Amino acid sequence: KGAQSALDGVAVGLPALLRAEKLQKRAARTGFDWPDASGPRAKIDEELAEVETAASDPEREEEVGDLLFAVVNWARKLNIDPEAALRAANAKFERRFKAMEAADAKFSERSLDEQEALWQHAKIGERSGTV
Repeated sequence: KGAQSALDGVAVGLPALLRAEKLQKRAARTGFDWPDASGPRAKIDEELAEVETAASDPEREEEVGDLLFAVVNWARKLNIDPEAALRAANAKFERRFKAMEAADAKFSERSLDEQEALWQHAKIGERSGTV
């Protein structure tokens, strides 16, 4: 059996966001970690630029993966559970989208600008408690 890695034992079958966070925590135990949230925040900008300059779909996919990994790292440094944060964002999107559909029976026939106006209305309604 070869040398043990600090990353050994992080289950491959975990949801990707959770696995990224666990891998980062394990690496951090060895000292391989940003001292604060500014490092991963800067990495997000770097990765966004790399996505935008990617020359092919496979390269773009790789860079988006790196971007997501950096976002998980930033969330970790901000003491935010990325899985819970994304779950909450999904629920919020679903509520707002359903509110748009309920507000306009012909929602899918509307232009993107009209749909965006409905989205803004749903956001305001949700914040004010009317949706």
